[in-house]
Amino acid sequence: MSVKYILNRFGAKAGLDPSVSKSRNVELRFLNEAAEELYAQADLAGTLMEQTFKVNGDQTLALPYYVGKIRGIRESASMQVWHVNQMRPRYNQFNWKDMWRNWRLVGKRALMCSVTNTSVCRLVVEEVEIPPVVVSLSGSTDISSSVNEQVIMDATVKFTANAFNDFTSVKKDRVNNYDITLTDVDEKVLTVIPNNMMQAVYQIIDVSGCPWLPQNTSKLDNYVEVLYKKVLPWLSDDDDEFPAFDYDNVIVNKMMQLWAEEQEKMDVAVAYDVKATRSAARILEDQNRDTEDEVSLVAHPHDTLLKRIGTGLRRRYSLYAGRKY
Repeated sequence: MSVKYILNRFGAKAGLDPSVSKSRNVELRFLNEAAEELYAQADLAGTLMEQTFKVNGDQTLALPYYVGKIRGIRESASMQVWHVNQMRPRYNQFNWKDMWRNWRLVGKRALMCSVTNTSVCRLVVEEVEIPPVVVSLSGSTDISSSVNEQVIMDATVKFTANAFNDFTSVKKDRVNNYDITLTDVDEKVLTVIPNNMMQAVYQIIDVSGCPWLPQNTSKLDNYVEVLYKKVLPWLSDDDDEFPAFDYDNVIVNKMMQLWAEEQEKMDVAVAYDVKATRSAARILEDQNRDTEDEVSLVAHPHDTLLKRIGTGLRRRYSLYAGRKY
């Protein structure tokens, strides 16, 4: 199925015609909102991917734009599992584990690397589109904490009017045909807005220093396998596909829920919400019947602590029993 199928189904229910530009824009608004809600509801079949990345320890890195939520990490060579933590555990009392086999989720940024040469920046696109794409930039300069600027891409290379030293947001007005690259004056790539996305967003990770050195020493070092959820693209063209399979009718029901909510028909909205949630759960359950899932059971550290205490008590008891008074 495709966006065309979803819009036709929703249009028939809501009385909208996707062939009319105004009605299509309304349908796309409900479509993308419904897709976001459904996508966050569960790890739907087809949304998880795995890829091997080469990284060095004790550094901060930006994952590719298509990497969403991280679900698991392990070393490629030793197959040891790594940990994924938020920023707060680093500031706990016993934080030494933060330095071992750990990825800290620093947050999401508009840039994939920092600005090192403060000057005007370049925006590059493969071809000029009609009408030209409008890129909106927000960031700081030496004299202003926050500056907003719009650049019309009526040429393949355009320069910003402001000399930014950081960017908090890099967006464009629509999904277009070509990626747009933002570089500094030395042509160092700062970020890329994919053509099927509305803005540049990169997940920033702080990699622990151990067990790797900052630079790898062999061909097998510093390679990790990452299980992640794909980033949900902005759906707009007729041939665009929702990342998970067999969920098109579920999205239609979610759109009907949002449509009913906007018209303040809350009983109808609740009914469509229940229907969409039930259908999504059934699809996921049916797909999981094909697999053999394993559950790993690991002894809690508290249990091993009691075992060590018991061993120590028995040792002390035997010493006391053999002592003469």
